[in-house]
Amino acid sequence: MKTKFTIILILLTASNNNAHKTPAPDECPDKASLTTMAKSGQYAAASSSQQESYRQLFPDIAQAVQASLSGDQSTPIALADYGAADCLATWYLLEYISNNDPDVKIDVVINDQDSNDWDFCAENLSPFGKLNELSIMKDTLRNRQHNVELYSNPGSFTTQLLPNASIDITTSGTAFHWLSPSNLPRPGAFRFTSPSAVDRALVAAWREHSANDWRLICQSRHAELKPGGYFVAIVPCMTVHGRETYDVLMNTVFDPILDDWVEQGLLPEKERRNIFAPVHARTVAELKAGMDEYFDIVKMDEVIMANPYLEGISLDKEHDREMFAKRYIDSIFAWANTLLLNAFGGDEELIVKFKSKLIEGVVARAEEFDNDYMFATIVAVKK
Repeated sequence: MKTKFTIILILLTASNNNAHKTPAPDECPDKASLTTMAKSGQYAAASSSQQESYRQLFPDIAQAVQASLSGDQSTPIALADYGAADCLATWYLLEYISNNDPDVKIDVVINDQDSNDWDFCAENLSPFGKLNELSIMKDTLRNRQHNVELYSNPGSFTTQLLPNASIDITTSGTAFHWLSPSNLPRPGAFRFTSPSAVDRALVAAWREHSANDWRLICQSRHAELKPGGYFVAIVPCMTVHGRETYDVLMNTVFDPILDDWVEQGLLPEKERRNIFAPVHARTVAELKAGMDEYFDIVKMDEVIMANPYLEGISLDKEHDREMFAKRYIDSIFAWANTLLLNAFGGDEELIVKFKSKLIEGVVARAEEFDNDYMFATIVAVKK
């Protein structure tokens, strides 16, 4: 198949060179990892950017569903959604699929970490039926109560979580950039791709860790997919111009606040180094390199999406600037609150102060956060 590479702009309406070593356990008491997104509906309420980006995939997923249908419909379509969080975006996807083909029979396997808010996930999906444990998944259409059957499957998506050749379509929305736990030292910035992460050897080590994760993700999804199965995903990426989601915020507001607090003695240096998100916006070349062994890439579109939190906002009005800043920072805390709370040692007052400073910084620079979401839309077929 020919590989299609394009760049799309979506406008919304509505260091030093010192070598490092992996530290001994007593040097690195906790691995850099994501514990969970915000719970009790907070993620759903403040994550319209993630939901909007996932919607870019819906037509491709619907096409994959139609392409996967067997002539006699003796078995349902099996779709696995990885990194689904509280499943609101999954609900939108299933609504889209059902509206596109009301008679389609589909088994949906929902994946996220064990610590995910599975109760709220079940609540969001309840219009389509009960969220069952994977162990009772049906193989045929016999005794189906609904066209859509739902199953939970907790675990790390860097590992194989389903039997070989059991899935027709694997999909994910803005999740595969999260990295598996690592004992690598923290880079001293919120992202290891930050300009202030100056230890180039350490940055290279994190990049290697990311490449290995991506290879494992592709290898695992390849094993789970049936012959000719579809891999359809939205993955935050680094653009050809060197931009990534939230880069202006992190480089000009987020990290500078923390660095200033260290200089003022308000934040210990060790605690500041712990404030780190184990994520990597891979380049299209890096994404392709991890997939080539396992998939024929149908398309890989580099997308720049406008900031949805600017919808209905007039930046020449102070009240609107503040409203935008609060929406935008709330969206950050939807996925980062637990991570930050752990890094701050559980100090909720410090979290409130930090959030207030972030909002203040965004109000001052609101014009700079327009086209602020960069991701790759990927459609591929199992080799």
